[in-house]
Amino acid sequence: MTFPRKIGLLLILVAVAAAVSHEFGLALPSLRWFYSFDAEPGAFPAGHWRHDQGRWVGHALCGGFALFGLAMLVFGGGFQWNPLTLRKFTRFRSIGRGWAAFRLLIFLLVLALLDQTVVGKRALAVRYQGKWFFPVFQQRSYAEQEFGGDGEQETDYRRLAKRFGEKKTGDLVILPPVPWDPTFDSDDIVQRSLVDADGVVRRQNQSEPFNGHATRFRADAPELKERMARFRHGLQDGPTWVYDEQGQLAGRETWERGKLIDSKVQPGYVAPDAGGWIEQIYSPAPPSWKERHYLGTDSKGWDITAQLFGGMQVVFKASALYLLLTYLIGITLGSLMGYFGGLLDITMQRFIEILSNVPFLLVVMIITMNIGRDAITLANILLTFCVFSWIEVAVYLRTSTFREKARDYVAAARVQGAGTARVIFRHILPNAVSTIVTLLPFSVAGLVTALTAMDFLGFGLPDRYPSWGRLLEDGTSNLGSIWIVSSVFGAMVGVLLLITFVGEAIREAFDPKKFTTYR
Repeated sequence: MTFPRKIGLLLILVAVAAAVSHEFGLALPSLRWFYSFDAEPGAFPAGHWRHDQGRWVGHALCGGFALFGLAMLVFGGGFQWNPLTLRKFTRFRSIGRGWAAFRLLIFLLVLALLDQTVVGKRALAVRYQGKWFFPVFQQRSYAEQEFGGDGEQETDYRRLAKRFGEKKTGDLVILPPVPWDPTFDSDDIVQRSLVDADGVVRRQNQSEPFNGHATRFRADAPELKERMARFRHGLQDGPTWVYDEQGQLAGRETWERGKLIDSKVQPGYVAPDAGGWIEQIYSPAPPSWKERHYLGTDSKGWDITAQLFGGMQVVFKASALYLLLTYLIGITLGSLMGYFGGLLDITMQRFIEILSNVPFLLVVMIITMNIGRDAITLANILLTFCVFSWIEVAVYLRTSTFREKARDYVAAARVQGAGTARVIFRHILPNAVSTIVTLLPFSVAGLVTALTAMDFLGFGLPDRYPSWGRLLEDGTSNLGSIWIVSSVFGAMVGVLLLITFVGEAIREAFDPKKFTTYR
């Protein structure tokens, strides 16, 4: 079986496994990402098409993967590696530092694909009263009372493991190696009550209005959140997350300067009696093997190891989508510009010149201010990147295509009746793409740096995404907790070094001077 057909078969299997597992209520590692595009809880009533948005988007993605895999399976039979390309790959493997870095990156990719089985707060397995449960592989959540606890909120498996250990009844909880979610998961919370004076929230014994996040708990069940809000100048300003009687997310409200301007809370929700606002303070904690905080926690109490792992997943996911879109657009347009020339080439070059002079960071800032940072997704960021990043690929391939179309083998293909598409993508592109391959690693390095810089400056992904940039910003703001900045700095430098080593090896292996004889 040829290489494209193997890739096509793999894509079909992945798509089928993702769709089938979702319909059976499973949440398999990485495959669950296809169905992670649900609408906000309560935003749309049952029966509305967007109520099941995540399901339909997931099915569409799986269908796209399957169709693309089927096309590769059908049309990839005639593929053969060019002997010169095989020599270049052999040359790449002979470069020790680059080959070792490539294998380390593959190992990190496989580790990231293990997903919630490595990092996450849900248990891998629970044995209770002789029965086995596997929460991490299930879409449904298990309530505390299902394992002998009180309440209908989702089980805290770390606490459950301690309770089983103290009772010594033979029950067992198996947790992931890092039993923390990358975001919104912490322990040992210090709470400080806030004072509401004439509608303006302040800290006790302070005259300045409160700025930050605060939580309000139910009066009849102090362990359950009623809502969590952001305050500016002592007034609710921004998103407020609302929770139902089980402590589950019921929807979101949007406030502006103390006034409610939008509500997307599930129908039938009745606000219960609640206490006053409480500021939750998370002091950075140093590394602790006993608590399984292997690299410590940040100022919010979130585990650093989990955030680094989640940030690495975001980087791999973003890199795959970014390279697919950027190089698909750049290769297509560059090939057409170089092959046809004339008016098409002149028009595209003028467009490229205009686009190249647009300040990228300013565009991102405008998009963030208009969309709102909480509404930004990874897709928004990547599409903005791709609008600008295809230019370099197109320019390189235009030059290569312009040179290759004058070769004798192109004239021979035309004489034999080959169409334009076949000449470009079957004959010219394989010979012109070698210069593009050397850009791949450096494109990934640039993407990692850009994502980190944007999150560091506050114009990147919202808090629901784990981010190296946000962790780096937290570390620079808390230099007394040196484990924060040192961990994220070490991870970033390590990954960027690996990518750079791979890029250098590819550039040397694909150097035309190594395999070309000039006469």
